[in-house]
Amino acid sequence: MPVKALYNYKYPPRDRAEVFGDDILVYAYWIDNPFFCAGSAWRVPKNMKWKDFVGQIFGQLYGLDPDFKKVKKWKWYHFESEFNPDDEKTLAELGLRHKSIVKFKPA
Repeated sequence: MPVKALYNYKYPPRDRAEVFGDDILVYAYWIDNPFFCAGSAWRVPKNMKWKDFVGQIFGQLYGLDPDFKKVKKWKWYHFESEFNPDDEKTLAELGLRHKSIVKFKPA
């Protein structure tokens, strides 16, 4: 149901890209995982390498699920499109931008 403001709301969003400087906001969602039923969000440097993002960021949270370490290969999605990230490329080089959504599931 739409909501109508009672006054003229003209404030800039606080999560716009300019506010984050060299960082970006990345959302992540483990598809069909009952342990993590909702997505999560992280503020990370856009020049962070993919291997560091997965090891330091994903591993800290998703490593809590015992199945995480059992998975040998993941299927990755950027928004709805499948993509194959290179461990040595940065998030920016892989095309991730402010408010990107990364979805993943065991391959």
